[in-house]
Amino acid sequence: MSYSPTHDQESAPRVTLREQGRPLDRVNWHRMIKPLREIAGLEPDANFWSLIVRVCSRYAFDYRPLPPPSGPWPEPLRGAWAGTPRIGLFVDSPDHLSGVARTLGHWQREANAAGVGLRMHGAAPDPNPDSPMTLFPAVGTFSMTAYEGLHMHVPPVREVLRYVKQSAFDIIHLSTPGPMGLAGLLAARIAGLPVVSTFHTHFPSYAARLLKDPALEDLTWALMRWFYRQMDMVAAPTPTIRQELIDHGCLPNRVRVVGRGVDTHLFHPSRRSEDFRRAHVHPQRVALLYVGRLSREKNLPLLTESFKRLAAMRRDIALLVVGDGPYRAEMEAHLAGLPARFLGVLQGEALAAAYASADAFVFPSETDTLGNVVLEAQAAGLPVVVSGLGGPKDCMQDGITGLVVPSMSAGGLANVLLELCDGPDRLREMGAAAHQYSRRFTHAASFDAFRRLHEDALAARA
Repeated sequence: MSYSPTHDQESAPRVTLREQGRPLDRVNWHRMIKPLREIAGLEPDANFWSLIVRVCSRYAFDYRPLPPPSGPWPEPLRGAWAGTPRIGLFVDSPDHLSGVARTLGHWQREANAAGVGLRMHGAAPDPNPDSPMTLFPAVGTFSMTAYEGLHMHVPPVREVLRYVKQSAFDIIHLSTPGPMGLAGLLAARIAGLPVVSTFHTHFPSYAARLLKDPALEDLTWALMRWFYRQMDMVAAPTPTIRQELIDHGCLPNRVRVVGRGVDTHLFHPSRRSEDFRRAHVHPQRVALLYVGRLSREKNLPLLTESFKRLAAMRRDIALLVVGDGPYRAEMEAHLAGLPARFLGVLQGEALAAAYASADAFVFPSETDTLGNVVLEAQAAGLPVVVSGLGGPKDCMQDGITGLVVPSMSAGGLANVLLELCDGPDRLREMGAAAHQYSRRFTHAASFDAFRRLHEDALAARA
């Protein structure tokens, strides 16, 4: 764990937090960790303090203190501020551009429409008073150096505990096991509230992919197991991920599938644009599309090599890449001179046009728990090609709305894509089936499952 004396001095020398940490940071950390370390795990070796120490000794973290927060502190939600169940949802990195953040936003809108009390909470360096979330002034920021762009703000723990104790919540939901998630877990325990969580992000697989450390993957699973076994209920995005959680020690009767939804009005085949194709793809080329974070844990080096092989076999295939991330420059360099276009981050109607104007969607990730982009691509009328590992294969139909590659390799993926692109009629048939299939994934149905999860957790406590 490293430390920089001020938030904006990027060039400042870094020293260990143990050596130079401010008393404020040490006290804030102590207020959270000391009570949590006394919560016993369900296994003899599942000691939270030991797990934290071992994880921090192997992961490369960067901690940057922020100016001491002085308020104003969020006002507790008292009385009948909304319909039941009144859910306090605690999330790390709410500003991170990801499918997780979009899902949480959809759940909030569905809750508002249904009159359900869902209030999201986070921490920020300079909280925006007009934010729809309740934001605590952050004490500092953790960054995982192996996962560029992911920052987890550390809340003032005492104020979080006070806030939850004085608020009229029925149940607490933790989105991630980061600083806000841990503070929310402690607050729920002190307030005597049931607590549930969602397994959104596959951190153990990220450890394996980004750091190539099998021991660290096992250690991360141990920490995940400790965290999720504290829950009254756990939401898994797909059946595959539910089974994986059970296989790694979560209690089967507490893990339930809560899927995702997709906006089939925004993502629709009618968004196809010939102007887009003329600008980015030769009209006669078959356009393959990738949308997502451009980083190694998404298996993009394999996609890069696969497309190079594919381009050598056929001259009428193009690759469109939407998104940004630490692997972009390297990927662009590897594909220089080939028909690959990097379009950056697209959102809204521009993203919908990119989907609908392509011919097939390729998503080689083996670490995603679901992959909202797979749902969006199908809604736009694209056949999808996904890995046999992870959650994305659970939200498509192999051989009908796309193809599953059981064992990912550059040659194997290239052959599957070649076979798919050799049959234009098959592309169209699969695309039509994909659009039809996507209509079952609604935000309303996803939120209904989310709501029932909390109602059942409350009923079990009654």
